[in-house]
Amino acid sequence: MSRAIDNSAGRQPGTGTVITVAAIDDDRMLLGGLTAWLGPVDDLELVLTCGTVADYEQALAADIAVPDVVLLDLNLRDLTDPVDNVQRVLASGALVIMVSTIPDADGVLATLEAGAAGYLTKDQDLEALLAAIREVAAGGSALSPELAFMISRDSRPQRPQLSPQERTVLTAYASGATLAAAARRAGVAYGTAREYLERVKRKYADAGRPTYTKLDLADRVREDRLELDGLGE
Repeated sequence: MSRAIDNSAGRQPGTGTVITVAAIDDDRMLLGGLTAWLGPVDDLELVLTCGTVADYEQALAADIAVPDVVLLDLNLRDLTDPVDNVQRVLASGALVIMVSTIPDADGVLATLEAGAAGYLTKDQDLEALLAAIREVAAGGSALSPELAFMISRDSRPQRPQLSPQERTVLTAYASGATLAAAARRAGVAYGTAREYLERVKRKYADAGRPTYTKLDLADRVREDRLELDGLGE
């Protein structure tokens, strides 16, 4: 069952754009807490709480406006697939931040690959939550120590294991630098940097994720959150 939230009576008008937020979670206590926590925040408005993604979709079908950001529980009690849930919420036009009580590295990483913009554990404080919502609404990613640690330890076969210099060349080149500039950033010769990129492409091909162009390389950096590698170490 979903519930639209009306916070207009207690909200003080702010000077900037208000970010609308929905929460999909089967923990009623948590949903009640979010309502109380976000109520006084001028630039955020909790507009909808739901227990399932199906409830969320029904609320939108009943003319509830699509929220900017959805806080989505990783493991809902209805046993729906987390990746499918992310894709369904993204299809509605909202951005997604995953939340969970118990970290599940494979599950979290799979939802990030599906398009979720970040991950938080439910023991984060209010300031961390507010910062994550604002960052995602602005087009960024919600980074947390837990997420950085998961990414730095990700050894699934579909995510090739790259050396530090391969990652440096890849992330620099994929972000728009020339190969010469990427080589300088990694402290290697131009020819060595070119060989690193060829190795990266071979590793992705061996993992079943063919990578041919610079755009493909940029997609792999984004999908695997390679810019975060090492932050959890």
